Amino acid sequence: MKYGSGARSLEHTARLPRSKSRKTNRQGLGVDRQGVSLLKIFAIFCALPVAFPDTPATAQVITDPTKPQPPAAPPPPKPASGPPSPFTFTAAYTADLVDTVSGGKNPGPGYIHLIKLSAAYDGNLAGHGGLSGLVSVVNLNGSTFTTSKVGGVQSISASEAQPAATRLYEAWLQQEILQGRGGVKAGFVDINTTFDVQETAALFLNASHGIGPDLSDTGRNGPSDYPTPALAMTAFYRPADGWTVQLGIFDGVAGAPDHKAAFLAVKLEGALIVGQVEKRFGDAARVEVGAWTYTASFPALDQGPAGTAPRALHGNSGLYGLVEGRLLNAPGDREGGLSGWVRIGIANGAINEIDRYLGAGLVYTGLIKGRDKDEVGIAIARAGFGSPARSAEARLGNDLGSTETDLELTYRYAFKDWLNIQPDIQYVIDPHADRHLPNALVFGLRFAFTYSK
Repeated sequence: MKYGSGARSLEHTARLPRSKSRKTNRQGLGVDRQGVSLLKIFAIFCALPVAFPDTPATAQVITDPTKPQPPAAPPPPKPASGPPSPFTFTAAYTADLVDTVSGGKNPGPGYIHLIKLSAAYDGNLAGHGGLSGLVSVVNLNGSTFTTSKVGGVQSISASEAQPAATRLYEAWLQQEILQGRGGVKAGFVDINTTFDVQETAALFLNASHGIGPDLSDTGRNGPSDYPTPALAMTAFYRPADGWTVQLGIFDGVAGAPDHKAAFLAVKLEGALIVGQVEKRFGDAARVEVGAWTYTASFPALDQGPAGTAPRALHGNSGLYGLVEGRLLNAPGDREGGLSGWVRIGIANGAINEIDRYLGAGLVYTGLIKGRDKDEVGIAIARAGFGSPARSAEARLGNDLGSTETDLELTYRYAFKDWLNIQPDIQYVIDPHADRHLPNALVFGLRFAFTYSK
């Protein structure tokens, strides 16, 4: 998931009771009083991009995720004299103020925060050619906003995860070989920094735009992504210009499912194997196709008649594909322009609640003249529930439909190099596909602070 990768919903492991009332209006958009104050703040910040112009910046390009990426931050200034340090230290704080102003399970406000401290190493600056590394620690407040307020399964914020904890996030070394055409990485690795990377979609708050829920909602404790990456070894190889082949082997159980707040946990129970092929067309576009599978067996969602022994199934696997790139350049000689993406994914519906996913969106960089760093975007995230999941819920007395759909509109205002302010609107249609929950309107406001040295 994304802090730059998406945070998964834990609905499948710790589901809260859902409302059964049929008296709510699914299409109603009435705003209650507790949302008024956030609406006022939201309106003020929506006006900021017009009120405060900025200096031009470079256009968004499609980058290469197989290259070691230090934590997102402005590059540190070079020292006036002496060799540059191979180390980069970064502190990042992301605060999301969110409010279900109408609909959902329990309308009301929420607060989600993520603190991340990182140290990145570039061996090229210390005589260790091709060697790089990263160590990072995260602190999260354990918000349950999506499950308790919206009632949904796709996390409203990618920073949302449970429980509250301070954890080792990533700790790995990577060595390039074959003059940079290949490389091997080992350690605690977030799968979403290399596999199933939706680069254009990184603008959005919803977790499904970091890593698709068809993959993020799998495994006993998620697939080695935020907030609990697992031990892993990954490798990449570039056989020809623009082509990259990747393979990853991850611990099949990320962290400790029975002690989720542990700072560090290693299970070594089975494996998650992921393969991906990518084709890049310069900096303008990219296409990727991936496949994944677990070696362990998992309980079937549809257990059959009451009193029978749970069935264990093999074949917890899936496929995903992504196309993204630049669609339109900015007028004149201005930097920026329109980019877009489409992602699809499927998973074994006999084991996983979400068996299909469709995500797509558009992002315009520099829409307002003089605000060339700002980004505005609209996106859709549609998660599908298979018939085994619906049957299992029906036995518990729940009436599920086939999909949950999240529509999102957002604007990221680059206030300073170290501060982004981002008003956000999400409209959730059929939260958790529950036929008795009204559609939810969620307003959000993100503050992202970053310091790097």
